[in-house]
Amino acid sequence: MEIEKNLHNYIKIYEKVMPENQLEVLKKICKNEKKFEEGKIIKTNGTQEVEKNIRKTNFKSLFNIGNESLTDVHWANYLNFIFGNGIRDYYNFLNLARDFRVLDIQILKYTKGSYYKFHIDHAATSPRTISCIFLINDDYEGGDLVFRYPIIDKELKIPKKENTLIIWPSNFLYPHSVTPVISGERYSVVSWTL
Repeated sequence: MEIEKNLHNYIKIYEKVMPENQLEVLKKICKNEKKFEEGKIIKTNGTQEVEKNIRKTNFKSLFNIGNESLTDVHWANYLNFIFGNGIRDYYNFLNLARDFRVLDIQILKYTKGSYYKFHIDHAATSPRTISCIFLINDDYEGGDLVFRYPIIDKELKIPKKENTLIIWPSNFLYPHSVTPVISGERYSVVSWTL
């Protein structure tokens, strides 16, 4: 169907975006990290709240300014570089020349039973335009990234493959979810642009 094809064309998948040795270091850091917080959702009034009936996951934000951990600063800068390269390529695909800023880099940890129900990333209080997920590992069951096309009754499951960056528009045409993790732990990094 033409609508499905057109929507699918705007979900870009970039494989092997990080050298293997760096990826292995990032995996170890994620597995050893102790400072994950409960994932929150942004409410219509702009507040953020834990709502486990919608999102059951943990996250850690990475900042390159005002952070005491030089390791976190390094990874915030390095992942900003990885996302920036992907987003520049994505904008070239769209034939757009525009400035952008990578926002709020977060490492996500999904343990057994963790999930995130269908949602979109753009909101009036959080006007995101481009969404990114970097899949760190693939040695888990479940935890699939799934898009639901709102115009037609179809879903698209993205293949699980570590070291893969997925980029798509943050708007209402791209509701997406992470299915419950059945076993293992799923690690990914998310970010957005305005």
